[in-house]
This record gives sequence, structure tokens and C-alpha cells, in this order.
Amino acid sequence: MKVMMNSGRTIKQGEQLYYKESPEYSEQTSLCFIHPTDLFEMGIEEGDNVEIETVTGKTVFKTIASPDVAQGEIFLPCGPYANFILPPGTHSVGAPDFKTLMVEIRPTLKELISAWDLLEEEGGVRYDQPSSGRPTISPGSTTTIKDVICPLCGCLCDDIELIIQENRVVACKNACSLGNAKFLAKNRLMTPIKKVGNRWEEISYEEAIRYTADVLRNAKRPLLFGWSGTHSEAQCVGIQIAEYIGGIIDNCSSECHGPSIMAIQEVGHPGCTLGQVRHRADVVVYWGANPLAAHPRHLSRYSTFSDSHFLENASCDRTIIVVDVRQSETAKVADEFIQIKSGGDYAVSSALRAIIRGKEGVLPDSVAGVSKETLIKFARTLLNAKFGAFFTGIGLTQSRGKYKNVRNAIELIDELNRHTKYTLTPMRGHWNVNGTNQTFTFLTGYPYAVDFSRGIAYFNPGETSAIDLLARKEVDACVIIGSDPGAHFPRACNEHLATIPTIVIDPFPIMSTAVATLHIPVAMTGVDAEGIAYRMDTVPLMVKKVMDSIQPDDAGLLRRILKAIQEGNAQQIATHASEIDAQSTIIPVGDGPHPHLSGS
Repeated sequence: MKVMMNSGRTIKQGEQLYYKESPEYSEQTSLCFIHPTDLFEMGIEEGDNVEIETVTGKTVFKTIASPDVAQGEIFLPCGPYANFILPPGTHSVGAPDFKTLMVEIRPTLKELISAWDLLEEEGGVRYDQPSSGRPTISPGSTTTIKDVICPLCGCLCDDIELIIQENRVVACKNACSLGNAKFLAKNRLMTPIKKVGNRWEEISYEEAIRYTADVLRNAKRPLLFGWSGTHSEAQCVGIQIAEYIGGIIDNCSSECHGPSIMAIQEVGHPGCTLGQVRHRADVVVYWGANPLAAHPRHLSRYSTFSDSHFLENASCDRTIIVVDVRQSETAKVADEFIQIKSGGDYAVSSALRAIIRGKEGVLPDSVAGVSKETLIKFARTLLNAKFGAFFTGIGLTQSRGKYKNVRNAIELIDELNRHTKYTLTPMRGHWNVNGTNQTFTFLTGYPYAVDFSRGIAYFNPGETSAIDLLARKEVDACVIIGSDPGAHFPRACNEHLATIPTIVIDPFPIMSTAVATLHIPVAMTGVDAEGIAYRMDTVPLMVKKVMDSIQPDDAGLLRRILKAIQEGNAQQIATHASEIDAQSTIIPVGDGPHPHLSGS
């Protein structure tokens, strides 16, 4: 059967983000949600395995019957399984088709393999050894620290309460299940590990820094990718390194909300703070976003379940509308759910703009699976708001239309603002991915995918974005920090990463560890490191540390790498100069120019 594939976050997949070496991560990312009727037509039952194939490859998934998914479509949790079959083409915007991708699905008797097995097929070497971790906790006094900022998603919730015992987080209050899993994770690496053949060996930090510096110094086309999982101070040092070595620096937004930024560059950003939404918005629209899976506390802090200074009874006076291709968890708690066909976002936005302009007569009876009557009702609800807020997700940026979907949504906001007040905010995923765009733009003039090989900052998504560079095999060295391409990049990218010197900088073993030649563990911002982060509404916050660290933080490590690169270059120049001096001879007075020195 040929079906349309969409991938995205699930709450269970999110809870395993910091336990990627576990069987549970493989289990939660290898699921295939499919309509029961499609299961019946294929002659299989829920729980049976299916093989899903694209032009890139094929692999096995376990079926889950879900009436929330439209017939003729499937939904896959984002992760190494969905991306193993993902073609790397990005349509010149940097983000491939994580959604609205046609695939072929068939019953199979093949068994599921683990995520590590997938990475080994891509050329990697698994690291599933027990982590040395931190010392075992002995009974002792505990310390309670309040008002901690959670370094998990773009909400940056600032009311977390942590219980610290013997320099380890032993309990967490107020965080969502995703943030709780990160704070309590015990599988951190404590020592750098280097790949030697088909095994891993522990090395010193000094050796790891020298290796990284030499790799970057000698590379002709180095890439520094990630940055959304680290603080802005580290991002600034990363930009210094990229400029110094003439490399490319890109962040995670190129594969998620980079298209949103491209749209904003064309038509502007009608944004506001999350506090304004919480206290003023009487209509909130989540379009192509499922915050209950990706930003679990967004609804309780800023929309559905939050209180308000200006709305007397926020839970009754506020209308929540979800526009999506499937009935997600968020859609089930919304006041209204509008289900559209995959790839129909642009058409529905255009239809709403026509209705708001009084041109509903030009519309057909149905647009992208939504009836004309429903669209008119939707438009009237929007127009009757005193203050409305749109939150757009990667359902718009990773499907057909890419940044044009977001541009049309912003132009819809422009139409609405001729009658009332509306704003639009992209639902930023990683806790400091917005910060990458702020620091990159401030220091280079461009928000992501910045190429310094010309001696100046150059920006052209599709040419200088990470996925495109790796798919074309242009990169000859890569540093990954604050991200996990091994879990979220197309197969072709990981296959290339496995053939070049690849350095991972992360507190935890991740899927990218498998394709790396070196993994350097660091302190975790928000636990034993601190720095600036930008919330999804671009409000900067200081993420503080709650305990001491025996490891360097990202910024400190990167400064040592930059210093080692500079010292290595200085030594190389000095050696070269000495060689030239040794080859030179003293020229007698009155003689002509020495043949070896002429033109020098």
C-alpha cells in the first residue's frame, strides 16, 4: 500500500531523549501509527510488523492502530527509524520532507532491530557500555533549590524545584515528564571516549582537545553543527572558531524552524511575549503543533489551563483551536479541532484570508478536506477575538510548501490585524534554539547556515545548511554540540559523518556517538553549568547551575579548543619560517638577487 508519511514528537519518545542507548528509546521510535481500516486492508493486526520503504531505503516498524490518523496516512515518531528512510533533499531550504512524504508499506515477518543496529548499518559503532556515571549516593543531607529554569524546550519553565543530594539531582518538582527525565538522567559520560577500530577507549580531556583542534585546523570544509542544546556564551565561541578556521556553522533551526525564519525575513514577525498571550489572548490557535507532546506545560502556563489578569474566567473565556492533519493529544483537549489533509496548510490559510476580505464566494465547497462552512465559522471566531495568538509548529515547516506555509500564515495575521489584534509565535523546540538565531544574527548578520570559507559571512539555505552539505559529501570534518544528527538527520548524512572525523560534545551518549570518532562529555547547562538562553518568544533568561561540576562547560571547552587551534597554527607558521630560513643563504654585498629569494 502506498501511503503518506508524517513524523513528529510523541510524549513517550520525548521521555527517552536522554536515554537513547536504552531499549525503550528504540521501542518508542520504531512505532507506526496507522488507521485501523488500513490495517484491515493489509490483512494484519495491531502489533504486527510492517516494512516501510522509500527511494532511500527500508526498515521495520511495529504497528499501532490509531483512528486519529487519516486513512491513507501513517504517523511515525521522529527518531532514527523515521530518518533511516528519509531522502535528504531539502528543496533548497535546508529542511527535508519529514512530513508529506509518500512511502510504501507492506506486512513483514522481519524482526525489529535496535536503534544502535540502524546506526551500525549507517557505518557507526555502538556505544552501549554502562556509563561510569557519578559516584553512588550515600545517605546525607539534601538541599532544595527553587525557581530553577528547565533546559528542555523553548518554554524555559522557571518554577522548577530540585532536591540535591551529594552533588546529584535526586528529585524534581513542577517539571513535565520530559524535563523530569532530563534532570534525573544518570547515564552521563564522565570521560572522553575515542573510537579505536570497532571499540571505544577512554582518553584525557587534554588529548581530546588536541585531537579536535588538529582536526579543525587541517580540515578544508569543516562543519560545526547543533548549538540549540547549549548556552549562548558557548554559541559565541563557536562562531569565533568557525570564522577563524573558515568553516561553516549551522544550528538546529535549519531542519525545523529555519523555514519560519525565511518567511519572517520576507514579511516580518508579528510576535509578542508569552506573558501577553497568557493574560490577554481570548483565542489561541495551535497550527501544525502538538505542544502536549513537545512542550507539555505550554497549555498550563500560557493558554488552555492558565489563569489571566484580564480575562475573568480564562478557562471559559478563552477559545483554543487546533489545526492539524491528525487528532493529536492537544487537539483532544481543544475547544475546536480542524483536521486538514496533509500538505493543505497553504490552501487553508489562503481560504481564510479570502473570507476575511469578504471574498468567500470564490471558494469551492471544500478546501484541503475542510468544508466551506467550517472555514467561515473559523474565520468568524478569529475576527471576534479581542486579542488572538497563533502558535505555528513544524507541521508547517517540514511539509509541502515549507517557508511559504509560514509566510501565508503571517499574511493571514496581517489580514486579521486590520480588524483586531493578533500575533504569531513559532513553537521552538530545543531550549535554546531561538538563542542560536539571536547570537548568530548578532555576530554574523545571519540566523543559521553561515559559511566563512570566503573570508566573509555567507548565507544561503540549501547550499550552506548542514543536511545539504553532508548529503553532497562536501564536509570533511564535523563538530556536533547540543544536537543529535544521528537520531534526526537523513540516513545519507549519517553515512557521511561515519566516514570523516566527527567530534560529539554532549553530556550524554547519543545516537551521534555511534558515527563519531570522539565524544567529549561536558557539564549540563541548568544543572552544573550556567549561561544565557532565549525563550521561544525571544526573552533572554539566565539558566543557572545548581551544583558543582567536575567537567568543563561548553564555553570553557570551546575556548580551550580555539586556543589549541591558534597555538597549532602559530607553531606551524614558526616551523615553516624556520624551514625557509634554513634553506636561505647570506647574499654577498654587490651580488645580484639570490635565485631562491627572488620574488619573495
